[in-house]
Amino acid sequence: MTDQVLRPDGTGFYLAGGELTLAGMPGRAVADGLLVDVSVTARLLGSDGIDVTLASWSSDDLDHARTEDGRTVLPLQTQPMMLTSLPGSMRVQLRTAAGDAERDWKLILRFRNHAGSSLTWHASLPTEAFGAGWLAPLADLLTIDDAGADPAPAPPAVNLVHHSDDEYYELLVDGQQAGLLVYHVIGSHLSITHTVIEPTYRGQGFSWALVGRALDDIRTQPVTVSNYCPVVSRFVEKNPEYADLLGQTRPA
Repeated sequence: MTDQVLRPDGTGFYLAGGELTLAGMPGRAVADGLLVDVSVTARLLGSDGIDVTLASWSSDDLDHARTEDGRTVLPLQTQPMMLTSLPGSMRVQLRTAAGDAERDWKLILRFRNHAGSSLTWHASLPTEAFGAGWLAPLADLLTIDDAGADPAPAPPAVNLVHHSDDEYYELLVDGQQAGLLVYHVIGSHLSITHTVIEPTYRGQGFSWALVGRALDDIRTQPVTVSNYCPVVSRFVEKNPEYADLLGQTRPA
């Protein structure tokens, strides 16, 4: 009798974290510069050929490295992408010092839904990951975690309000003001001047939620756009699909 493998369909699950682990290397060796960086990218369905970084780690994140069960653990920075928006494979690329590709590297990505269920994608990295990149299958390496986990807290209600008369966008989180994106319009030219995130809401990704939603709305307007806000500049650098918005006339 052949065992049947249950494959999750992924509906409702989003990327909620991940880690790269390595056996046989103390955490200090990582800090000495043996690991350069790792990236996991995918071409989102319907994205017109734009590759998006799902997870990454670089030497800037050394303070978060730890040792656990004899392995060095590098927590990844991840984007909360919906699992159903991802294609059948993703590219995993890891750059290391010479010789480190022979070590035991494992990559783990964790997906959750708002009911508290979780899926885990895990793989030992082949040598292809240390060159041009490994095109890793997604669904084939997903497993359903044990049921019974505590339900995840309900996500906050996040809304964007456009105060066009006063020339700013307001981000509301559960009905409370979390941030502002301020702009100024002269004729058909819109200049983004600055953003503000209330201290209580900092470090939780709300600045990017504010900027992304505001830029989506600005894109619908027949204006040219200039940006003087460093937060917006960093957002566009990490999300190049918005780069065309700055400095180009939008059709009426």
